Amino acid sequence: MSRSHDITDDRLVADYLNKLAAAAAGLPADRRAELFEEISLHIAEARAVQATAAVAIRPAVADVLERLGPPEDIVRAAADDTETDATAAAPAPAAPRRRVLAIGTVILLLLGGLLIGLGWIAGVAMLWTSARWRTSDKLLGTLVWPGGFVAILSIPRFGAGLPPLLALLLLLVGVAAPIVVAIRLLRRAWRMPGGPPPPHTYQPA
Repeated sequence: MSRSHDITDDRLVADYLNKLAAAAAGLPADRRAELFEEISLHIAEARAVQATAAVAIRPAVADVLERLGPPEDIVRAAADDTETDATAAAPAPAAPRRRVLAIGTVILLLLGGLLIGLGWIAGVAMLWTSARWRTSDKLLGTLVWPGGFVAILSIPRFGAGLPPLLALLLLLVGVAAPIVVAIRLLRRAWRMPGGPPPPHTYQPA
């Protein structure tokens, strides 16, 4: 796929999400944020399929957006669901739930490697399936360091033949790097506490 094609697709997605944000301005803040995250994730997953599919069966981004329908229709359906839920029972706050998931993801990335590596794998899966982080954040969360703090345990073994100062430097980097990445991920996740970006301000990643 050409770079110009990618730019065109990015603009289509940005325009669609801007219209969605504008149409959803009247929804409750938690429902607005939840809806924006759901649609963003759906588009991101469709584009991931598009990037790996054969050309003959590759769905166009414009077709993906068309199947989603006009943003106004999506918001209208979400508003109806919100009213129905309100008459049945008070819904649990969405923002705290998203924050708990974000914190859980970061904890698994940092410490999940101690659970035979399975916890870290679960954290990576949660990271990549969430729409609250950009691809660059997901790459950092995955690659610095694979396994999280458990990778630090291998530094003494691999650094046994290194000068003590260099081995100490590697140890400090091994401790600091995951913490810095964790702080970055949490800050990104905290940027949408009350809803999506204001109308006409969405920028493609």
